[in-house]
Amino acid sequence: MKLLFVAAFTLFLIPVAFAGNFQSGVYEIVYGLPHFVKFENGRVAFLRLNEKSLLNSLKLSMKDRSFLDVEVDDDNNLVSVQVTDHDPLPGPTGEIENKSLPYSPHVLRSYWDAQKIFGRMRKGWQYDSQCYNRAHIWANEEFRVSGLKSMKLFLFFTNRYIRNYNYKWWFHVSPMTYVKEGTKVIERVLDRRYTGGPRLTKTWTDNFIYGHRSCPQVAKYSQYYNNQEKEDCYLIKSTMFFWQPRDLGYYEQTGLQKTNFIQSEIDWAYWEAF
Repeated sequence: MKLLFVAAFTLFLIPVAFAGNFQSGVYEIVYGLPHFVKFENGRVAFLRLNEKSLLNSLKLSMKDRSFLDVEVDDDNNLVSVQVTDHDPLPGPTGEIENKSLPYSPHVLRSYWDAQKIFGRMRKGWQYDSQCYNRAHIWANEEFRVSGLKSMKLFLFFTNRYIRNYNYKWWFHVSPMTYVKEGTKVIERVLDRRYTGGPRLTKTWTDNFIYGHRSCPQVAKYSQYYNNQEKEDCYLIKSTMFFWQPRDLGYYEQTGLQKTNFIQSEIDWAYWEAF
């Protein structure tokens, strides 16, 4: 399995226009009818028929791990790519521990505790910021304020879903915490940008999934990656220290995981998101 640089999902269900420019590397070219490209920043763009020169450029840039200026049109079709000298994201493993340690997330005493945390989550994000950077800052700042050991919840959109709905992104992520409600412990997603409060997982995914279909929860990244035609979406939980999906892949491959926040990732997340 490939390690990957990733990014984020930043739209609701029915985006009106896709045209624009962004910078990223190529993560994967998905062949089919039609072909489409998954970029390392989480964006998706489609290739028109007979775009052989553009396809060859993408293959070469993926091999060279080039960082690209990317242009797409209103229909989310790829228009052009050009190599840029922009620095890529920080490396994935430079400060990862050499062993896997148990992680015990906290359980909040009530829904109102979760609501208080939600209310103080940082606003003022940049319009085109990426969700994985917002989520990392939200989790880190709450940890520094209250010591809360939260979780991350990754929502992955499959190739089938992307093709069926001409979807612009291939994943979304947000902090999640456990909350004691009555006699039960409930998962509450803290997505400050797209919801008005701590939401149940299904309520949260309904914001992004046509028809409000359920997203199976899997334990490993490969269970999502190797099953692109069975479901529309998958959910994977991680600790608050995981920044991007590449961390999930690295953990599955090696058994090694982050046991702390890495300052270079925090610095990047502040710069990009806020």
